[in-house]
Amino acid sequence: MKKFTNWIKHWYRYKTDEPYIIALSLIAAFCLYGSTTLDHKRGLTIYVILLILIALWSIFRTVTFKKIYINKFINNQKFDEKSQGLDLGTGTGYALIQLAKDNNIEKAYGVEDIYQYSIQRLEKNAVLENVKDKIELKDSDITQIPYQDSQFNVATAIHGRDDQLSNHSKSIYLLITNELNRVVKSGGKIFMLNTPGMIKRYKKEFERQGDNVQWMHVRFEKFFNLRAIIVKMK
Repeated sequence: MKKFTNWIKHWYRYKTDEPYIIALSLIAAFCLYGSTTLDHKRGLTIYVILLILIALWSIFRTVTFKKIYINKFINNQKFDEKSQGLDLGTGTGYALIQLAKDNNIEKAYGVEDIYQYSIQRLEKNAVLENVKDKIELKDSDITQIPYQDSQFNVATAIHGRDDQLSNHSKSIYLLITNELNRVVKSGGKIFMLNTPGMIKRYKKEFERQGDNVQWMHVRFEKFFNLRAIIVKMK
């Protein structure tokens, strides 16, 4: 019961970046269930179940499964003392807060995509997780990261719904790749989580610039339509 309660608390704090899919699926399922009950069309029940499963898939994909990736990356790193971390497209802040919790990370900087809207939720989460003093937040265009060259030892970039990290335009993801190469130190690492198609694009650009790129795999990644890479700066 405690485990379930903690999951609910986590869901409430970090929520999902696909709320419309969940809401529409559940509303449609409810309406369809009402229709099948009133009209006695039991054959439509399968569609009710399917819509509920779509909602559950979205919840687990954005709240639980992304968390597994982030924890795996951070737990496998050994940061030098007084390291500085960066999180692009912070969303509700899970990756940024996990960086801030690492004792060797002196400061964690979050750049929220100017096209997103969750920075207030992130600030509340930072307070709840007791890391507010270790975090600095900015709203900015992530194609022009507002920090100095070679400032960071590690960076994370987890895509959200309709953010610039998910933009298929080469002019956008090329700028993001260039900016990450600029602000992360030689030997530093970048963790990126995105859809398979976008990750392949980023991987190609990082390799073109001479960086070492490795896949990071998690079970059921294909089912949840996610892939991750770890980039080591040249």
